[in-house]
Amino acid sequence: MGRFRPLLGILLAVVASCLVACGGPAAKIPTTYTPELLQQVELYTPAVAELRDRFPELQSYIQKKDWVNVQSFIHGPMGEMRTRVNRLAGTLLIKDKPQAQSLAKEIYTHLERLDEAAANNQQVIAGQEYRNALDDFDSFLSLVPTFQ
Repeated sequence: MGRFRPLLGILLAVVASCLVACGGPAAKIPTTYTPELLQQVELYTPAVAELRDRFPELQSYIQKKDWVNVQSFIHGPMGEMRTRVNRLAGTLLIKDKPQAQSLAKEIYTHLERLDEAAANNQQVIAGQEYRNALDDFDSFLSLVPTFQ
């Protein structure tokens, strides 16, 4: 029994250290934007807003039934959309992230359907998917804080 007494002391010291280290207050989830988060949002927002500003080009290609340029535009300038939108969605508040990520997936789905409609020369479906993508994109951007 005498040999185990020092080991028992060491074991109790380790357990106490673990309890103290793990027993701190829970990390708070930010409910407002911190200056650091705002800085990240401000960094990623212009690249996403630039994509939104280019949507009318896509609309003109659809109206002209210029399917080659529709597909080129989706795979070219809009090809970086996933990366840019996902990066921006990752900087939003926890309460906004699920909705932002859901809207982002919807945007990608609409663009994929638009690409398929262009491949099949289906102007009506292409126009509907364009409108749906634009609406979801605007909804996504409404979750992003604005800067003056």
